[in-house]
Amino acid sequence: MATVTTGLRKRVPDSVKKPTRRRTNLAPFLFVLPAVLFYFVFKIVPMFGGLPLAFLRWDGIEPPVFVGVDNFTRMFEDELIPLALGNNIKYAAGTVIMKTALSLFTALLLNQALRGRGFYRTTLFTPVVMSFVVVGLLWTWIFNAQIGLVNSLMHALGLDFLIQDWLGDPHISLPSMLVVDTWRWYGFHMVIFLAGLQTIPIELYEAARMDGASRWRQFANITLPLLKPVLLVNVTFALLGGFNAFDIPYIMTEGGPANSTLVMALHIYIRGFKFYKFGYATAMSYVWAVFITILSIIQFRVLSRNTDNN
Repeated sequence: MATVTTGLRKRVPDSVKKPTRRRTNLAPFLFVLPAVLFYFVFKIVPMFGGLPLAFLRWDGIEPPVFVGVDNFTRMFEDELIPLALGNNIKYAAGTVIMKTALSLFTALLLNQALRGRGFYRTTLFTPVVMSFVVVGLLWTWIFNAQIGLVNSLMHALGLDFLIQDWLGDPHISLPSMLVVDTWRWYGFHMVIFLAGLQTIPIELYEAARMDGASRWRQFANITLPLLKPVLLVNVTFALLGGFNAFDIPYIMTEGGPANSTLVMALHIYIRGFKFYKFGYATAMSYVWAVFITILSIIQFRVLSRNTDNN
């Protein structure tokens, strides 16, 4: 008996169809590969590769000698560490407050419909892309006690009582550097605040003005609450920058006068590359890195918790 075929194929349910393979686009990964390799070679490898050096005594010339944890216990006897740590805390706290306040104020101004707004934004951001060496040398001349721009301006205005040795007086040398660091970086924080301000719906301000709210009330009840996530980012960046400060203190004063501008990163550098205590400097750098990491985690969690609650 012959079998009769109808020529119709039986439809296979979608649930039993063989899944198709998705092709992975490798182009984005290839674009970021050079940056990842660069970071791995010059950051990750030295970070872990230098760990054995923290347990050695080595001056770069004589053969290294294993000393165990002596380099770590030696930190408790280093009289300059409390001084450098205190300066670092003042440096970080001062720059966080100054950068945040100035960058937020400037961002609020440049978020208005001003003529030449693009020019002002570019000009205020310019110090961010300048070399640290250029910034340090420029402000060293500005603060020079004899021929500096600040004292010359004070003299021209008849304010001779305000003339100071800005970098030679231990009482004002650190505040002078806070000014330089703030000038160097507040444009970066300003751009972040501007990006946050442009995400706030303008309808909220229009409704507040219709209700008779003043500018201060609009800032306190609309702008500031909606900017808290951006504020968290800016404070975190400023805090990390303050505790990692090295370039400006090194170029302008090298920690002087009388160690009044000595910070931890500079202290580690001096011990390692001027006194050739490479093992001790390495041990200090690892302890300092752990300290900054823990501090950053605590600061981020506290601020993020306050942001979520509000």
